[in-house]
Amino acid sequence: ASMRVERYLKGRGPRTVRVQTAITIERNGTSVGEDGIEPKAGERWKIYTDSRRQPFATSVCGGSKRVVSPPRGASAALTLWRAFPVQANPRPIVPLGEGLVLDPHTGLRTDAQEFAYLEGRYVLRTTLPAGSETAYRRLRAHRNGQHIKAPPLIIIGVRPGNATFVTDRGRMQLPSWRFYFRGVASPASVLALVPPDVFIAPPLHRFGQPGPGNSIEDSAKVSPSGKTIRLSFVGGPPGAAPCDENYRVSALANRRAVAFTIRTIAVPVPSGIACPAIGLIRTAVLHLSRPLGARVLVSASDGGAVPVTPAR
Repeated sequence: ASMRVERYLKGRGPRTVRVQTAITIERNGTSVGEDGIEPKAGERWKIYTDSRRQPFATSVCGGSKRVVSPPRGASAALTLWRAFPVQANPRPIVPLGEGLVLDPHTGLRTDAQEFAYLEGRYVLRTTLPAGSETAYRRLRAHRNGQHIKAPPLIIIGVRPGNATFVTDRGRMQLPSWRFYFRGVASPASVLALVPPDVFIAPPLHRFGQPGPGNSIEDSAKVSPSGKTIRLSFVGGPPGAAPCDENYRVSALANRRAVAFTIRTIAVPVPSGIACPAIGLIRTAVLHLSRPLGARVLVSASDGGAVPVTPAR
């Protein structure tokens, strides 16, 4: 087979070479070698050979193998986490879900309170305790306003406490500052940790088409060895019938993060058949060459981190 050379691992040579494959054309047909390579047009291969002349002899036993291109978006997703201090001890917390601020669990009593909270409009009627200044800035920055004018919420108390935050290592009880509002039954809890004890996740991006494998819906469990990760996500019904879907997971990794991609293997649907919009909890197993360790598990579709907890 003729192969175009992208680069040589050692030495130099022509840009196009001839390589012996597993298939040999005989007078009455073809024969297939047991350990020869079987490349197809468009594939990328890493070739090892002892030959000095073309066609170069090679085999899978000699180390030649197909090179699978990285999943789309995986490299970009890893780049988002290039600043993550994976070797830090202790490992920093990565808040997910609601992030740094947990809304009052009883909700807001009136529309005016809701609008003020969404706008980050507050008035202090108490003294901020020492160490709570960063938490107050985080509370004010936590906004998703509709630009509707409303009276500010009155902060009547700020006290230390603990709250359960979603992190890239599951739900964790962490120190927080509780902000009490006049007329609101429960407080808002703001994470009290500051860098280097906390690492703020980068914003989400859209690296691929919508589908399975996004950080918003997914979660994962890791084996005791750290090399097997079972991903849970929303997908279609399993099987081999029309409208069924099966999935395959792959990953690209570096020393700071592992970016996974979930590919859909859809069963062909005959014309005239409409598939129902059914979402089921599906799983896919990812096998790593080395333990996940302190690295972040991220989605290649949006670059967001996925909560990882130990498998039971």
